[in-house]
Amino acid sequence: MSLRTTYINSELAPFYVGGSLASLSSDGAVLATAILEDIVITDLTTNEILHKLEGDGEQITCLQLSPDSSFLAIISQSQQLRIFDLRESKFIKNQKLSSPVFVSATDPTSTLFAFGGSDGSVVVFDIENGFITHSFKGHGSTVSALKFHGELNSSNWKLISGDTTGLIKVWDLVKRKAIATLNEHNSAVRGLAIGGEENKFLLSGGRDDVLMIWDTKYWKLKKTISAQQQVEACGFINEELIYSAGGDAVFKIWNLSNDKIFAKTTQPIEELLITGVLPTDDEKLLLVLSDQTLFEIDLTLIEQNETIQISKKIAGNHGTIADMRYVGPNLNLIALATNSPGLRIIDPINNPLEVEIFEGHTDLLNALDATYDGKWIATAGKDNEARLWRFNEQEEKFETYAIFKGHASSVSAIALPRSENELVYPKFLITGSSDLTIKKWKVPKPSKNNDDQLPYIVKTSEYTRRAHEKDINSLDISPNDEFFATASYDKTGKVWDLESGETIGILKGHKRGLWDIKFCKYDKVLITASGDKTVKLWSLKEFTCLKTFEGHTNSVQKVEFLNKENQIISTGADGLIKIWDVSLGECLKTYDEHANRIWALIVKNNGEEFITADADGVFQFWVDNTDEINAKEEEESKLRVEQEQSLQNYINSGNWGEAFLLALTLDQPMRLYNVLKSSISANISEEFILGEEIDSQLIKLNDDQIILLFKRIRTWNVNSKFFQVSQKLIRSLLKNLSIDKLIEIPGLIPLIEAIIPYNERHFSRLDDLVEQSFILDFSIEEMNKLV
Repeated sequence: MSLRTTYINSELAPFYVGGSLASLSSDGAVLATAILEDIVITDLTTNEILHKLEGDGEQITCLQLSPDSSFLAIISQSQQLRIFDLRESKFIKNQKLSSPVFVSATDPTSTLFAFGGSDGSVVVFDIENGFITHSFKGHGSTVSALKFHGELNSSNWKLISGDTTGLIKVWDLVKRKAIATLNEHNSAVRGLAIGGEENKFLLSGGRDDVLMIWDTKYWKLKKTISAQQQVEACGFINEELIYSAGGDAVFKIWNLSNDKIFAKTTQPIEELLITGVLPTDDEKLLLVLSDQTLFEIDLTLIEQNETIQISKKIAGNHGTIADMRYVGPNLNLIALATNSPGLRIIDPINNPLEVEIFEGHTDLLNALDATYDGKWIATAGKDNEARLWRFNEQEEKFETYAIFKGHASSVSAIALPRSENELVYPKFLITGSSDLTIKKWKVPKPSKNNDDQLPYIVKTSEYTRRAHEKDINSLDISPNDEFFATASYDKTGKVWDLESGETIGILKGHKRGLWDIKFCKYDKVLITASGDKTVKLWSLKEFTCLKTFEGHTNSVQKVEFLNKENQIISTGADGLIKIWDVSLGECLKTYDEHANRIWALIVKNNGEEFITADADGVFQFWVDNTDEINAKEEEESKLRVEQEQSLQNYINSGNWGEAFLLALTLDQPMRLYNVLKSSISANISEEFILGEEIDSQLIKLNDDQIILLFKRIRTWNVNSKFFQVSQKLIRSLLKNLSIDKLIEIPGLIPLIEAIIPYNERHFSRLDDLVEQSFILDFSIEEMNKLV
């Protein structure tokens, strides 16, 4: 079996990281997000990245996309305002503002941006003309909310702003002054909206947990509603309904007729909050959560007193990927254990940005496993619980099947049966915990009508064993379900009899803790990965180390067999992926595509594909193309042999023109030199320098071939043994090619500059020889006189 040595990769990287609020076009198609100091602009309809913009080195504090998605305003902690034109794909304005900016707004016509500064100033910016039209001062603290109101260039053209003390100011953009000051909030104002019949109401929401309704004619307070949550965003849905969002990550819709909740979303288990709401023209909203996950809500589907359903979830980033598995009936989905309590499942091919989040655990996930058919997932959490998830064929999603309670500390490792016999359900699972014990659990048998009983609660394990002296980092079960193995931070691995739970072997030899352990499917061996930067191959018969693989520069986190037992793949804290030849114990290939520790690795189809994921949430998808590369190399080798034979035939027949071109194409310097030398020797015409055939070929050369010739001239010209041919070649090139053409070739001038000093040296040497020849002639003539 041939070794797998070459893989091509594609990347799925986070597109939203950091505290600045994302910005959405009015049609909901274009989304602008920050990745710390950089910016990503995404087409949500195609999941395509439209632009990746490099920041100025400071973290982004504010983004504002114009409603027509033509312009993007970018502000960082450096207080630099940059305007990017999406139509022309270029920056059109760069200007420094008076203070840091955290909130912004744009008018519906995509003509003006407004920015609120931390010094209390409010600035209005004309996009097309590129200058500040208004600068208002009146807030005594950081501006925390902005909203345009009215019609552009009309008498009713206003800007409303709120600050962190609860003060709201209404600015007349025509008269250029404040016409109203509203001072009823006692904490930061975070939401401002205009709505109601003929837009006669202003809605404001603040971190004082209240919503206020004001009339826009006299700017008087009409109504106060207790939101029962910290309000980070609010708005009008229609004349009767308004919404608020913020604390507890709950989105609420309120009925203005009775000030009661019309509908709301469920509160997630994870402690999050909604940092903003991005509305669209087609009655859809994107809720921006504090972990940079985006929830889409379709307002047309909401019914009174019903729980609001999330129609789509988009993951801006997944955080640290601790573990992952191929899941789903077609094994086309990936289940993730991240620094989140939710079980995350993504479809990396069809919908790479979307994510399904299944709640159940109350603390972060440490590890997960899946059956070979992808229909059962086991998760291990820091909440001291293990959960078994089943794929529901009718609803086409996973549901909690059973909960296993009994560990006294965080469940750190988990494994499901490996046998590929007909699988109705996994009969058992093994867990390892920070309480230093391992447990074998019996999985309850499904009944025909058990939907009402789910999830099963299992509190008693079949057996419990104290396994190690330190944390258990990994578990694996043998392919025939006869044994299981544990890897611990106490520097040892152990092999256990699965039925009895008794230790049958201890793997000693690593100098630091073990991070991973895996059985081989095709042989009685297993491998371990350790913090001592090595991978070890062990015999399952004698429990001795057969080979040690060294090459990583930091801890080895994950390890897998691929290509049956012929190869091993390992990933480490050094961000490297290494592929090893088991028989030779050598590293065949190293890939360096990750910038951080690689925590997760999964292999599919015996190594035809594999996926790696790191602490930054970056995925790399790898596909084996060894056969294609080998076939290409074989074809190139065959062609090269044919060309070599053709070159020899041209030389034997004295066809110097074709021999010159072929030697140049094959990039064989000495063969090229000998062809030129032979052609010069065979040339009998003073009209040609290198010979008629080669001189005529020089005119047809492209820029790359000319560059290559000058590189050869530079090499030959250094040595006095070869310089004559190089000088004749220079002369022929200058004669047959125009100077104007030569100077336009990129990279040629530096080559000429390198050739000139040696030309001067050769000229000086020849001049000395001529001078010495005259002295010799004079000496001979004088000696003749003496005779």
